[in-house]
Amino acid sequence: MGKRLYLGKELDPASGALGAAVELDPADLLTHGLIVGMTGSGKTGLAVALIEEVLQQGVPVLAIDPKGDLGNLLLLFDRLDAASFAPWIDPELARRQGKSPDAAAGEAATAWSKGLAEWGLSRAEIDALRRGHEAVIFTPGSSAGVPLNVLQSLEAPSVPFASAEEDLRDEIAAIVSGLLGLVKIETDPLQSREAILLATLIESQWRAGRSLPLEGLITSLAEPPLEKLGALPLESAYPRKEREGLMLALNNLLASPSFQAWREGEPLEIEALLRSPDGRPRLSIVYTAHLGDDERLFVTALLLEKVKTWMRRQPGTSQLRALVYMDEIFGYFPPSLNPPTKKPLLTLLKQARAQGVGVVLATQNPVDLDYRGLANMGTWLVGKLQTDQDRARLRDGLIGSGGVDAASLDRLLGATRKRVFLLHDVHRPAPCLLHSRWALSYLRGPLTREEVSRLMAGRTSAASAASAAAGAEASSAPPLPAPLRHHYYKRYGAALADPYLLVKYAVRYKHAGETLAVRAWPMGGASAAELLEAEPIEIDESALVAEAPAALRYGDVPAYLAAAGAKGLERALKDRLADKLAIAVLTDGLTGSSSEPGESREAFAARLQSAGGGPRAEKLRDQIQKKQADLTARERDLAGRKTEKWAAIGTAILSNIGLLTGRRRTIAGAGSVLSKNRMENTAEARVEALRAEIAELESELAALTVVAPTRFEQLALVPSRSDVKILRYDVVWVY
Repeated sequence: MGKRLYLGKELDPASGALGAAVELDPADLLTHGLIVGMTGSGKTGLAVALIEEVLQQGVPVLAIDPKGDLGNLLLLFDRLDAASFAPWIDPELARRQGKSPDAAAGEAATAWSKGLAEWGLSRAEIDALRRGHEAVIFTPGSSAGVPLNVLQSLEAPSVPFASAEEDLRDEIAAIVSGLLGLVKIETDPLQSREAILLATLIESQWRAGRSLPLEGLITSLAEPPLEKLGALPLESAYPRKEREGLMLALNNLLASPSFQAWREGEPLEIEALLRSPDGRPRLSIVYTAHLGDDERLFVTALLLEKVKTWMRRQPGTSQLRALVYMDEIFGYFPPSLNPPTKKPLLTLLKQARAQGVGVVLATQNPVDLDYRGLANMGTWLVGKLQTDQDRARLRDGLIGSGGVDAASLDRLLGATRKRVFLLHDVHRPAPCLLHSRWALSYLRGPLTREEVSRLMAGRTSAASAASAAAGAEASSAPPLPAPLRHHYYKRYGAALADPYLLVKYAVRYKHAGETLAVRAWPMGGASAAELLEAEPIEIDESALVAEAPAALRYGDVPAYLAAAGAKGLERALKDRLADKLAIAVLTDGLTGSSSEPGESREAFAARLQSAGGGPRAEKLRDQIQKKQADLTARERDLAGRKTEKWAAIGTAILSNIGLLTGRRRTIAGAGSVLSKNRMENTAEARVEALRAEIAELESELAALTVVAPTRFEQLALVPSRSDVKILRYDVVWVY
């Protein structure tokens, strides 16, 4: 292996200067790792860099991706030109930033070229990484990526049951828990009759070396090949009449068209997930962002159980053989509850080291992890944390592990910021601050199912490809409730189309005018009321067509569509659309002006500056001009008062020495001098006051005409329901 993992550079907490490169021995990951940091801390970028380095060492990576971020690892553009980035620019995000997609692509290409150069990386390394491994995105329960045949796991194991009894029982428990979760039956593997009976049926067949497909499992519930369940007769412990409810629930699951995707695709075999047919290491990303919570737990638990069983059959080694990475561990490894994912994760953290398997977990909050898991992690990468509770938990653990005192640790934790992490590694003498390196992969954010489909076009397994080809001619759009109609919109050019709710609307914003738009929301969620919770896409209405392209495959139409019908969709739009059309505008307290929707701070500042500060500035200029005219008059008056005063003083002096009257006086002319002096002081005070007023007005005018983008405040504009007019809505298939 030889080469070390280059993660970034040390950062001096006092000066902020970058120092020596931070490199880890790949074998350090055998003591497992944790990446923790709040949203925006750079956690995903650090994880991507770590995975890139591991792959460059020829080590395969199995990544579980509940959010959709890890597909970015496939966006390797060695040409670093705008054309490579353009297909992956989010047009909606570009619009909100006041940029065209082409301009955003150019900026991304420039940023990546500059970032790589600053961190001593090159296009050659991108090319070498891309060629050195195979990357596949698996989508269990969907044909968007490469389907993963999860229920193939009901086939008999390839090893005698007795040789791996504990592991195979854990696999069975995960399968049973997942199946019952899919039919919404709460289970406890030690208390639930449903779970105990299903597990017993599967184990009895596996012990005999026989597979038990789901169809066979359902029919076995009617006439189980056993007389007792525990110490009681089966009919006493779980009567047939009560078993019928479980049979019907599983049969409905089996009959559901959407469930067929769970039984297609590549088999869930860990060896195949880690190595490509040509022997290269694989990056296998198991994408679960499209699944519900119960489905994610099912897939993840079963996958981890399979890893555990595979791991225990491997010979011992002191080198890193494979890395298991899981993004966003929240809910999968909690300190108090026991989801089906918790036991296999804890086993891997405790035992996988001896077989060369490293585990790295990522989370926003350290309280998401069981303390026993933290105790088995030797490498901690701690970014900016949200709460004092988070900091306290990690602080105690870091101090307890030695190598740093409380004051030094607080100083390091206080210096964390975006892309700056505290690195604690049991293989290093003391913690340090790490500024993560630039990623070779383009970090464009979570990928949608459509984007996954685009990345995996032409890479589906032979089985799923054959299935798709066989059904291509017969494939047709599912029926829609009247008066909804089918429309088609080419966005990615993928073979799989997903249903979206097409909406054309007009909206009026206070201070921002009226906007006409056409958008489409993915038809997900459990009900029509949740439909608008997803992120919409912009639609070019002129590009909509009524005829489906040849051989297009269709995603699932949600069950609520038939139940709610068009009226249900219309009701959801009337109730929720206004809230979803809130926009952020910038306001300038000095001029009272507001930005246009989507206008950036810089563009707004430039517009205000070119307008010379607006009506308020014009008013100030008028005031300054009048004040200056008044000042000129006051200054002339002051000069006259000064002349009069000195004339009075001269007269008084001459009078007192008798040069004018010929007689000697002691106080002649004093009253006149005092009067002239008072008038001069009054005139001088008025001049100074005017000068101060003019200076203040000129300062205010300068603030208006020299516009700093930082002075703007952001304001959310939420239209009322009466300000939103729905012009049309329908179903559009986006592919």
